[in-house]
Amino acid sequence: MRRADADADARETIVAVASPPGRGVRGIVRVSGPAARAMARGALGLEPRSRGMMRARVAIPADARNPEGEPACACPVLAFWMESGASFTGEDSLELVCTGAPALLEIVSDALLSHARAAGHRARLAQRGEFAYRAFRSGRLGLEAAEAIAARIAATNDAELTAAAELARGAFASRAGSLVARLAETLALVEAGIDFTDQEDVVAIDAATLAARTSSLAVEAAALRGAVGSRRAHAVPLVALGGAPNAGKSSLFNALVGRTRSATGALAGTTRDAILARVAVAPGLEVDLADLAGLEPDAADARCDARTPAAIAEAMQRRAREILRVADIVVRCTPVGAARVAIDGGSGVEASGNRVVEVATKCDEPGAFPPDDAVATSARTGAGLDALRSSLAARLRADQALRRAELASILPRHDAALAAAETALRDAADLAARDAAVQPQRLRDPEFAASLLRAALDALGAIAGPVHPDDVLGLVFSRFCIGK
Repeated sequence: MRRADADADARETIVAVASPPGRGVRGIVRVSGPAARAMARGALGLEPRSRGMMRARVAIPADARNPEGEPACACPVLAFWMESGASFTGEDSLELVCTGAPALLEIVSDALLSHARAAGHRARLAQRGEFAYRAFRSGRLGLEAAEAIAARIAATNDAELTAAAELARGAFASRAGSLVARLAETLALVEAGIDFTDQEDVVAIDAATLAARTSSLAVEAAALRGAVGSRRAHAVPLVALGGAPNAGKSSLFNALVGRTRSATGALAGTTRDAILARVAVAPGLEVDLADLAGLEPDAADARCDARTPAAIAEAMQRRAREILRVADIVVRCTPVGAARVAIDGGSGVEASGNRVVEVATKCDEPGAFPPDDAVATSARTGAGLDALRSSLAARLRADQALRRAELASILPRHDAALAAAETALRDAADLAARDAAVQPQRLRDPEFAASLLRAALDALGAIAGPVHPDDVLGLVFSRFCIGK
C-alpha cells in the first residue's frame, strides 16, 4: 500500500459485525478510527470515559431502509470504549454487544455510520482483515500474530486450531531462531577464514567440519518444515489399519468411527480401496483413519473371489502399501492366535517400529489370550477401543514432527522459507564435502560457501527476523582475539 493510501485509510473510521455469521444470543459490532468518539456521542448519547463498559441504547428507526427516519424503538447495548494506544488497533475503538439477530446487527452498524457521516466524518464498512491490518500497521500486532489470526479463521479441525495457537505464542519462530543462531555462527567461522586469514589467533573452519555442520543444519530445516517424520505435512495425522485379510480391520474401523462406514464380510477382499474417515482420538486431537485391503506376501497372491481380475488384486495391494508408507502411525491388526503379517513390503514400516501400534482383534472369542505387547480389542463388544485411542493419542503427541507438519501446512510462507534454506544448506554441504574429499583441512572456495550460507540465513530471516552482516561480524569478534 502506498503511503498516501495508508494516510487516507487512517483518516477513515471502519465499522463491522465482529461476531460469527448467523443468529446468536449475543452479537458484536466493532468500530475503529477517529470517528468512534462521535459515534458514541451521536448514536449512544454517551461521553466516552478513558476506558470501560457503559450501558446505552441505540435508536432503531421504524423503516430499516431509512436510518434517518423517526425511531420506533431503542435497542439496549453494552458499550466498551478503548482510547487510542490502548486498543487492539491502536486507534479509538468502540465495541457494542447486543442481541445477536443478524438484521439487528446490520441496523446498528448503519446507525453508527449515519451518525459519523452526519458529524462530517469519513466512515465505511470494514474490509476483510482490516482491523488486524490496522493493528499491524500501528505496531500492536506482529506479522506472525496476524497470520495466526488468519490461521484460526481458516482452521477446519482441532489440530489446525492447536497449530494456530502455537503460531500466536511464537513457538515456531522460537524454533527457527535456534536454527538461525547456529547458522549465523557457522557463517561467522567461514567469513573469519576469508577476512582474517592474516591473524594468527583465527582458525578458519575446515571443509570436513563445515560439511558436517551444514548437513546437520539442512536436516534440522527439513524437520522443522515437516519433511521428516511426517511425510504428508498435513494438519491431521494419518493412521492406517494394516493386517492380513479377514483380520478384523474393517470391523475395528467401523467401531472407531462409530457407524458402519466400511463394508465387512467373511470373504477375503471385501475391502478393495483405502477408505478414510475423520476420528477424534482425544479432546483436541483428530486423525484420518484409513481402512486398507488385507496384505498378502505377494500382490499376485491376493485372495479375492474369482470375479476379481488379477490386475485389480495387484492394484489393491499397491494402494494399501502406498498408504502404509506415508501413514504417521500404522495399526497392525492381528486376530488372537494368528501370526502377525509383515507390513513392510517396501513401505519401510517395519524398519521404523515406533510408528507401529500392535492390536489384537476379535478378543471376545472364547479362549482368546492376546499377547502382552498388543492392545486387546473387540469391535463387537467395544472392549479396548478407549485403550487404543489413548495409545494413538500418546504416540501422536510424542511425535513433534506432526506438530511441525501442521505449522508448515498452515503457513506456506514458512514452508517456502524453510525449503529455500534447506536447499542452500544442502548445496553448501555438498560443496564442503567435495573439498573435504580432496583436502579435509582446506575449504577451496570459502566465498561461494559463505554466499550459500548467507542465502539460507536470509531465507530463515522471513521467519525468525533478518540477521544483518554486522551481526555476523560481531560473532567473529566475540569468538576470536582479532589484532592481538
